[in-house]
Amino acid sequence: MKYVYVLVSSEKDFYYEQALMSVTSLRLYMKDAEVIVLTDNKTKAGFTGKRTELAKLAEIISVDFSDEVKNVERSRLIKTAIPEYVSGSFLYIDCDTIICDDLSEIDDIGKFPMELGGVLDGHVMLDEHIHKKYFLARDKKLGFSGTKAANCNFNGGLVLAREGHLSKQFFKYWNEQWKYSAYQKHDLHDQSAMNQANYLLSLKMCQLPGEWNCQLSHGGLAYLQNAKILHYYSSEMTSNVYLPYYKLADKKIQQQIKENGSIPEEIMEMIKNAKFQFNKVHLISDKRIESVQSPLLFTLADIQAHASKLFSALENFIGFFRKLAKKLAGR
Repeated sequence: MKYVYVLVSSEKDFYYEQALMSVTSLRLYMKDAEVIVLTDNKTKAGFTGKRTELAKLAEIISVDFSDEVKNVERSRLIKTAIPEYVSGSFLYIDCDTIICDDLSEIDDIGKFPMELGGVLDGHVMLDEHIHKKYFLARDKKLGFSGTKAANCNFNGGLVLAREGHLSKQFFKYWNEQWKYSAYQKHDLHDQSAMNQANYLLSLKMCQLPGEWNCQLSHGGLAYLQNAKILHYYSSEMTSNVYLPYYKLADKKIQQQIKENGSIPEEIMEMIKNAKFQFNKVHLISDKRIESVQSPLLFTLADIQAHASKLFSALENFIGFFRKLAKKLAGR
């Protein structure tokens, strides 16, 4: 089994540092594993100076693109066409992950009798997913049927692809559907296209246990004890008000690696104990809050972060009427 990453990065982001942490963590448990990092010509040209450690840990395969192709396109075009660059069976792993166990068990066909496998997004079926409406709305916009037909969304952070016609056909469909969604519908996300590819393949993708893609902020705590791969979602760090719940997802930690050019000893110790690297967080137990995922809620959060005086005025205004309503109701 080959272990494959896709990395498209520049000095302005932290994708290289995330990949370095993930591959380093994999090497802690699998020193002799065949690890491949698929990258593009611009990223490969930047593997100099303080960006050379990764090439010591994995085979680097570069894919050429013309200059006008943007980084996000390069990443998606490589990811959805992995069998064009990697032969045989492979396990694709997102860069924003930490490996915390030996992964060679995935080779056991008796235990995992599937040619194509993935882990459910959010670790739940569609009807239980907090983003059900969002997934279905996106599919409707794209003209896709994959999510509704499967009654689930597979997460794009991990894909098991054993050598064979099924896997090759899956990636062919994924590549075609992503190009359609990106260049015809202007939607660059890859997960909808991935699930549509599964639909076109008559829903042949099988479920892997949640431990193989433990999505820490999306229901993954139930799988943390036996987790093979921790997926902390680097996309959650794009907000200026992001509060990292997972220490290794923190930009400050990754900035240390960027400045050092390698992983400092204190961060290496954190990687060795990856399942225990959590910051103090507050869990929301009010079901009314948990179930509200609307533009209004996120707009209020943005107002609080960027216009605190306006937020205070709104809060006082609404608070007055809430107290009045309770008084009238006799509460």
